[in-house]
Amino acid sequence: MIPSTYHNGELEMQQKAGEQIAAYHNSRMLVSFITHGAANYIGKQPFFLASSQDGQGRIWTSVISGQEGFISVIDEETIQLIPELVHSNPADVFWQNIKLHPFTGMLFIEPATRRRYRVNGQITADKDRLLISVQQAYANCPKYIQRRSVIRGKKPVYQNGITTGRVLTDEWISWIKAADTFFVGSSNGGQALDASHRGGNPGFVDILNPSTLRIPDYQGNSMYNTLGNFLSYPQAGLLFVDFQAHQTLQLTGKASVTQEIPTSHEDTGRYWTFTIDEWVSLENVTDIASTFIDYSPFNPSSKDE
Repeated sequence: MIPSTYHNGELEMQQKAGEQIAAYHNSRMLVSFITHGAANYIGKQPFFLASSQDGQGRIWTSVISGQEGFISVIDEETIQLIPELVHSNPADVFWQNIKLHPFTGMLFIEPATRRRYRVNGQITADKDRLLISVQQAYANCPKYIQRRSVIRGKKPVYQNGITTGRVLTDEWISWIKAADTFFVGSSNGGQALDASHRGGNPGFVDILNPSTLRIPDYQGNSMYNTLGNFLSYPQAGLLFVDFQAHQTLQLTGKASVTQEIPTSHEDTGRYWTFTIDEWVSLENVTDIASTFIDYSPFNPSSKDE
């Protein structure tokens, strides 16, 4: 019997993919605490990704950066975030969202080592800090992560404003077509939120039209946390980050999963379509410098190659 750590959407997706047995064995990774090794890893990261939910039930994904000590593990069940030490743009929707819905999915990713760790939890304000009570934590495999060196810098002053829209401009279309990485936030339809990584060779994200994206689902850990969430609650939030241009593009909208006939051994035949409700662009993470090293050897071949 599949453990109850999976919700109905995840169970349904695992069944559709025929990966119930693998999901059962991999469920041992899901714990409600942070291991000692992961605690040290989390504390040294210059940024992390976080999902949040707004007052309309929409999901957003944000990047939160800061100086050393802005994020730390104070015990195996609690993460501490100190807003005063945060360097990313304070205008990000994350800060207002967590006042309305005090839950988040967090992804800690270290591109240079292709290591990543996910934490989902509840947020409590405690004087000058936020405490995240761990509900679920687990490590992910290094697949599809492009190696990049990341260096932390000084606290910036943000001057440019926010731009928003409902249809992608030519600028955003070009950015997305060239992207090799983005991040996705999702929800199980209850209180639990999740943040995850998606990567591939440039061009892996298809733009069907200025308000619709199509993303392949590559072979992963068989748990189907993100796609399972889509089946339970189609609202989702995408985040594209350009550390060189110091800009973020956040998309919120709805996701739907489709299954097609695989065309190669690399192709699972699974795709999800994302329909944009709104996009937000920010000057952001100007404290982070990033240099590309190489693509993941697991990336399926680009359709343009």
